[in-house]
Amino acid sequence: MYVTKIRQQRRLAGVLNYADARRRAWKVLPRLLFDYIDGGADDELTMRDNVERFGELRLRPRTGEWVPVPELSTEVLGTALSMPVLTAPCGGMRLVHPDGDLAIARAAARAGVAPVVPSGGGYSLEEVAASAEGPRWFQLYKFSNRAGMEGLVERARDAGYHALVMTIDTNIAGNRERDFRNGFGYDLRINVRNALRLGPQMARRPGWAFRFWRDGMPFELPNTAPFGSDGRAMSLTEMARSGAESFSPTWHDVALVRKVWNGALVVKGVLAGDDARQAVDLGADAVVVSNHGGRQLDGVPAAIDALPEVVAAVGGAAEILLDGGVRRGGDVVKALALGAKAVLLGRPIVWGLAVAGEAGAVHMLELLRAQIIRTMCLMGCPSVTRLGAEWLWERPRG
Repeated sequence: MYVTKIRQQRRLAGVLNYADARRRAWKVLPRLLFDYIDGGADDELTMRDNVERFGELRLRPRTGEWVPVPELSTEVLGTALSMPVLTAPCGGMRLVHPDGDLAIARAAARAGVAPVVPSGGGYSLEEVAASAEGPRWFQLYKFSNRAGMEGLVERARDAGYHALVMTIDTNIAGNRERDFRNGFGYDLRINVRNALRLGPQMARRPGWAFRFWRDGMPFELPNTAPFGSDGRAMSLTEMARSGAESFSPTWHDVALVRKVWNGALVVKGVLAGDDARQAVDLGADAVVVSNHGGRQLDGVPAAIDALPEVVAAVGGAAEILLDGGVRRGGDVVKALALGAKAVLLGRPIVWGLAVAGEAGAVHMLELLRAQIIRTMCLMGCPSVTRLGAEWLWERPRG
């Protein structure tokens, strides 16, 4: 245990920001897996915009204000958070690190935030719930087997998940060309075909390959047990090749879930005000402004650009969260100033996980906390609950 901790500290030494973590992860992961996380759809315009549009916003500080310790804690849908952050639902994390979703949930608990546990995780929702104390949300995809999907909702309720996050922007998979070029087919089992195709990549990352082999090369998605063709959990490969209709969500599906779930309901993947209003009319308690990290439809607005329209359309009838492009604490502050209650953090957590497992995920969360604190102090703003449009300069004309 002590030796492992020393190794983690060495791996995290010098990781001061997102770019540092990404560079370290590149040295750990095989290229096909790194690009699967790092890449987006088509020309990756939206993925880049998610980050760049944050950089075009300018903060409007108040000088002459002394804020020694700004208040970061907040509450979202009754979930107390030590800072306005949740970890985003990211599938396939057991490929990144053997502890995968368990490590992310434990890291979130240690940081006092909530994880949004994915349907497509490498551990069952019950295993994740048992791995860490603290509040947790569960992300739900639409599945063609309605009874099985309702069963998944019931399991989330029984396991103590506070909120259900229904993803609605996955009609079909986005055109992720990096994956095609690298031969990433959701099947990395050691066999003759993969040895010829992927062997050189794996040989360059022996540490990752050994951990993956020792973990049993898991490809099953335990939460999908009711949906597999043979009655067992679906593999990553089977889920990837399933027909589009099986996973194409509609407003009808949101209404069905609302009937069987009596907890907080969140709709994720909204970019337009009309859609946000529709979600609220169907009973959503919150919406997540998100373009799936630029991994679905390329050419749509950056999440931060879509945020003001959604906030105006909802008009306080539901809480608003933002997912996409957050790289520093200043980005969190900007999102809150434009009306978000909290943000979801995806790639930064994944890079930390790749570098040092649970310790790496905690490191990235605490880096973000320190950045938020520094930004708030320099702005003269005493609390995240005080943030509004008056803390930003007029946004640039696009």
